[in-house]
Amino acid sequence: MDSLKKLKRFSKIVSVLSKYGFEEILSRGSDFLHNEPTNEIFNANFNQRFRLVLEELGPTYIKFGQLLSNRKDLVPEALIEELKKLQDNVPPEEIDIRQKIKDEFDINPDEHFLTIDELPFAAASISQVYRATLLNGEEVIFKVKRSNIQKIIESDLALIRDIIHFLEKKYEKLQKLFVSEIEKSFENSIIKELSLTNELQNIERFRKNFENSKDVYVPKTYPDYSNNNFLCMEFIDGYKVNDVEKLQELGLDPKKIVQKGFDIYLKQLLEDGFFHADPHPGNIFILKDGRTVFIDFGSMGILAINEKEALENVVIDFGLKNPKRIVRSLKKMAIKHFIDNEKQLERDIADIFDYLEYNTVDTIEVQVIIKKFNHILHNNHVLLPEYVYILMRGIALIEGIGQQLHADLNVQRSMRPYAIKLARQKFHPKYLSKKAIDNLKDVQDLINDLPEDTLKLIEKINHDKLAMNFKINEIDHIEKLMKDSINKIVLAILTLTFGIGASMLANTNVRPMILDMPLLSWVGYLLSVFTAGCIIILVFRKK
Repeated sequence: MDSLKKLKRFSKIVSVLSKYGFEEILSRGSDFLHNEPTNEIFNANFNQRFRLVLEELGPTYIKFGQLLSNRKDLVPEALIEELKKLQDNVPPEEIDIRQKIKDEFDINPDEHFLTIDELPFAAASISQVYRATLLNGEEVIFKVKRSNIQKIIESDLALIRDIIHFLEKKYEKLQKLFVSEIEKSFENSIIKELSLTNELQNIERFRKNFENSKDVYVPKTYPDYSNNNFLCMEFIDGYKVNDVEKLQELGLDPKKIVQKGFDIYLKQLLEDGFFHADPHPGNIFILKDGRTVFIDFGSMGILAINEKEALENVVIDFGLKNPKRIVRSLKKMAIKHFIDNEKQLERDIADIFDYLEYNTVDTIEVQVIIKKFNHILHNNHVLLPEYVYILMRGIALIEGIGQQLHADLNVQRSMRPYAIKLARQKFHPKYLSKKAIDNLKDVQDLINDLPEDTLKLIEKINHDKLAMNFKINEIDHIEKLMKDSINKIVLAILTLTFGIGASMLANTNVRPMILDMPLLSWVGYLLSVFTAGCIIILVFRKK
């Protein structure tokens, strides 16, 4: 980013901070540009003024504030409540939509559309939305990216990075708040949201995941009229999910709608690993036939296979009330952590179990559980991947919809069938065989790398690059120890061979079969267990 542009943008930030009465901040870093706050601003509290600053600074800061409103582990409750009021609605930009279509797609709009509204019916900080009608009578919307929004956001992101880098250097405590990691996550998220091509791909992926569903309708897209700056999709003639009166007029049961919506969200999360990042009432519609429609696919939560498995393990461990395993899973999931006392962390998690045990099903609130969990993460300096915070917010939003519809949605009870299903899958022979293959391959890689790693170690010793802090006094004992180690490695290789062979056979239909697995597979597993037992015996003999 050009230094002059950075300076201009920084000057704007200083000016806005001064306008809203943040002289105490400016006095520590810069005391140029001063505006006298108006009485209205002066009467507002800190949290209100902070929200007004973000709104005036524009889309990047609005989005960042919205991200912070999800981080109860970092931001005080009072500020979170104020940040939730951040409005993404801004005055529409004057765009000649017909000329824009002509320029973007090199077509005559009159030859493709019956009507195109000249004014947008919705305007947000990144894009604005127009209605149109195709020649065949289908009603569509155009989501159009604002002019120069890409450059504005990229400039803001560069400046935010510089500010955070400066503050972390000056205040070491900020490093334990993971501000840099949060900024990186935010940057990835907003850059994806800037790409309307990415949103089109998200819609098509979502459609594929629900192609056999009778409960979900996914809006049709029109790739011929879509690119990175334009997204053309079907206009949804439905009703907001929290419009109780309209739903009742249609003869739809609010309780069934909420329960169905929660089941749909859990499928996205636990089966697909691809879920809507912002399921608030404005993004969920109900059609007249009762089907659910999600809109706005610019930001989606995505789980890699290992992340999905880690999340599944946490769900199962919560069901089994096993704090130690949950701590282990959290450490594996964490991007960074500074856990000072694991025992205390286990006790903190056990407090959540106490809350679940000593409250009735009808009085348990997901918001309370999330608040406790965020408090635990903050106290133990644990930074989890962004998808964890997104899904916690999503579940809380859906519970909130249930409360608005008076549907008495019980999240814990609703999740129980999924937890049972996950547990069954985890202990199914085919899943265990697949995990065995993966684990055995890891062991095989370790064994294969051992000679090379040993040679590297010897090379370092020969070149005096490795400091040795012990004396070799018993060469004979060490020689015997090496022979024993080789024997164990040989047995380990045999264990690996039998295990992999058995696991490969487990996924075939070679007869005879026992409990849906070939007999030869069972024999392989038994031999693998036997050789593993020999290793254990050798280990314990040396103790």
